[in-house]
Amino acid sequence: MKLLSAEEMTRADRGAQSLGIPGGVLMERASVEMSRAILENFGSLAGRRVLVAAGGGNNGGDGFVIARELYRAGADVAVFATKDEYEGDAGVNFGVLKNLNVRLVRREEFGEELAGADLVVDALLGTGFRGEVRGDLAGLMGEINDSGVPVVAVDVPSGVNGSTGEVEGPAVAAELTVCAHAAKVGCVVSPGRDYAGRVAVVDIGIPPEAEVEPTTTWTDAASLRGVVPRRTGAAHKYSSGSLLIVAGSASATGATVMVGRGAQRAGCGIIFVVTSGSAARSVDAALTEALVSGAPEDEDGLMSDDAVGHILEMSERASAIVLGPAAGVGEGGRRLVEGVLEGTDLPVLLDADAITNLPGPGALAGRGGSTVITPHAGELGRLLGTGAGEVSAHRLRSARRTAEESASCVLLKGMDTIVTQGERVAVNSTGTHALATAGTGDVLSGVIGALLSRGADPYDAARTGAWAHGRAAELWLEGTGRPAESMVATDLFAYLPEAFAELF
Repeated sequence: MKLLSAEEMTRADRGAQSLGIPGGVLMERASVEMSRAILENFGSLAGRRVLVAAGGGNNGGDGFVIARELYRAGADVAVFATKDEYEGDAGVNFGVLKNLNVRLVRREEFGEELAGADLVVDALLGTGFRGEVRGDLAGLMGEINDSGVPVVAVDVPSGVNGSTGEVEGPAVAAELTVCAHAAKVGCVVSPGRDYAGRVAVVDIGIPPEAEVEPTTTWTDAASLRGVVPRRTGAAHKYSSGSLLIVAGSASATGATVMVGRGAQRAGCGIIFVVTSGSAARSVDAALTEALVSGAPEDEDGLMSDDAVGHILEMSERASAIVLGPAAGVGEGGRRLVEGVLEGTDLPVLLDADAITNLPGPGALAGRGGSTVITPHAGELGRLLGTGAGEVSAHRLRSARRTAEESASCVLLKGMDTIVTQGERVAVNSTGTHALATAGTGDVLSGVIGALLSRGADPYDAARTGAWAHGRAAELWLEGTGRPAESMVATDLFAYLPEAFAELF
C-alpha cells in the first residue's frame, strides 16, 4: 500500500493536471470509484437512506459525485452542504444533484435526517485540513459520532490531519475511509488511525509520469524482500551475527531470556550475555545456546558501573549490542549506559531502562556507531520531557524530532509502530493488541539486535524486526484460534521463523 501526505497528494494531482487531465475528470474518477468501494463494503443500498455531509471545498465536490452515484444505485440520498453556492468542479456536481432533485437538507433538518439514516458519508473536510475544528462544524461532527450510524469518510476523516494523524479537537469516527490514489499517512498513524476504521484505496487515473516519491513507507512483506541478510555456504557462527546482550538484574531475569530467544529465532549466529552476577546462573540455564557471564552488581542486584569494563571486553567479540532491558535505572544505570556508549562504536540498540537512563536525545548525537532506540510512548515522553500524552497525540512528530536530535534510528512502539531515521519514515503493517503483554518488547529487541549483528542497516533492521514481530503475533492468533488475551511473549518464538519465511 502506498502512503502519501496531503502535500504529496496535491503534487500528484497537479502533476496529472499538468499532463492535461482536467481536475474535474480526477474528481469524477475518484468519486465513482469511492462509490463502488462503498457498495462493495456495505452491500446494496437500494431503498436505504444515505446522508452525505459535504464541506465547502473539493472534498465536498467528491461528496456530491458520491451522492449522485449512490442515488443512481437506488439509495434514498439526502445531502447536507455547508454552503449555498459552489464554484468550479464542485459547483458543477452540486448543480447535477439539483437537476436530479436529490433532497438537500438544511442545518435545522440535519438531526432528523441523521436519526433516520442507514449510512453517513463524511465529505466535510479534505486532506489539507490542519488544526482544530470549532463552531457549528464541531457540533455537526459530534452529532454524527453520537448517532451510531455507520460512517464512510472521503480520503480522511474530518478533523484528522491527513499528513500526520494528529487530532487537535473533534473528529469524525469512520467505519471505512476510502482514499483516492493512495492511503493518507493520517489514516494509518495514531490517533488518526483510530478514527479511520478500515482503509480502502481506489485508483483515480493518475499516470506514472505524475507520481511523487513518498517520504513514508508502508512496511509490508513486499517492501522487505531482499532486505534481510542471508547465510551463504561459507558461513560460520560469527559471520552469521555475534550479538552482545547487556540486560537483567537479580530480581528480573526474564527480560534477558526474552531478548536472547528473540535473537536466536532471528538468525543470530552466536549470543553473548552480560547480566548481574547473581542472575547469571539462572539466565545461563534458560539460554543454553548462549555464553552467559555475570558482572559486578550493587546492593540492589543491578549491574553497577563497575561492569562497564567487562561489558566492553565482551563487546570485542560482538558485531552489535542490545543494552537496557531490566537493567535498572538511577545514577548507576546512567553511568553504565554512558560508559558503554562511549566505549564502543558497534551498533547499539537501546531499550527500556537504557532509554530511561538517557538525559535526553542529544546524548546520542555524537556517537561514532549507529544507534537504534525502541521506546513506547511513556519512555519517549520521559526522554523528550513532554510526557506520554503529548507523544501519543503527536506520534509522528515526536518520533521524527527524536531521530533528528539523537542522530539515531527511532522505533516508536504502538499499533502503528513508526520507524524513522533521517528523512526516512516507515509505518508497520503487522501486529495486534495481543502484543500488549509483558515481555513482547524484549522479544522485539532481540529480533532487531540479531538483524543489526548480521549487518542490516539500522533502519531496515528496525522495520524488519517490527514487521516480523507483529506477523508472528498474527500467525499465533491464526494458528491457535485462541483469544488475543491468552497470548504471552514466549508464544512468539515458535512463529518468528514462519514470519521470516514470508520475506524470502
